[in-house]
Amino acid sequence: MIMRIKTGSTGLAILVTVLISSYVSAEPGGIYYGASATLQQAEVLYEKTVRSRFDAPEQSDGDVSTSDEVMDKPLQWDGLVGFRINFADGTQFLALQAELALSGDDISGRLPGAGESPNHDQIGDAWPEEWSLETTRSMGAIAKYGITRSLLGTFDVSLYGLAGVRQTKIDFFSSFRGCFVAIDCTEEDFRTATQSFDPEVNLLVAGVGLETGINRKTALQFEIRYVEDFKDEWVAEFSGEDWDVDAPGGFTVQNTDFAVKLIRYL
Repeated sequence: MIMRIKTGSTGLAILVTVLISSYVSAEPGGIYYGASATLQQAEVLYEKTVRSRFDAPEQSDGDVSTSDEVMDKPLQWDGLVGFRINFADGTQFLALQAELALSGDDISGRLPGAGESPNHDQIGDAWPEEWSLETTRSMGAIAKYGITRSLLGTFDVSLYGLAGVRQTKIDFFSSFRGCFVAIDCTEEDFRTATQSFDPEVNLLVAGVGLETGINRKTALQFEIRYVEDFKDEWVAEFSGEDWDVDAPGGFTVQNTDFAVKLIRYL
């Protein structure tokens, strides 16, 4: 004898709801690992001032300033590992997370130069520069506190705030060409020079995030992070016969990160 069971639309909806609830709804906890793609809203301001002093009467002392501002959206890939503890009957949690950038960002620009000479390439001018700024290493430690709520009894969503510190090593490089002779400059007097700086800094990080389960062991996280501004300054010194030039320079970096993370609980 064959039995046929007819299932209406209401019964089918209840069955699907139960299956989704048993599959997605969970209280993830313990050790987890994962990877993330981070789109950075980066803004870099590079500034330089030239302060010159001449003994020759044909030249005049003075300050000349120039700057270049670049906005870019580099994509960075990160690896992460963390540990999550649930409490208050699974409605709240704390997590500690370590992160390591698998790829850095690279931003470049051109300082236009300023001064009295036609090409801004004489002593006392702020010479044009080709410059680049690259993040060669970035790692961080993040703490998270959040709440977990069930939506329609089918899946859990966690909302959380985060704070931590990021250690970043930056490589800054620039090259410029100009004349190092104060008077009667010829083509033979032009030289190309470079400068580089590689500061290592610790920056504060704060933000908010949302985590939603894909299944009992896998989840997606969406985060917005605000990174502390970083500023570095230096003074380049040049001197020759009857002249001295100081060139204070520096750059400021501002970052806001938008990240999508795929994590897996053990």
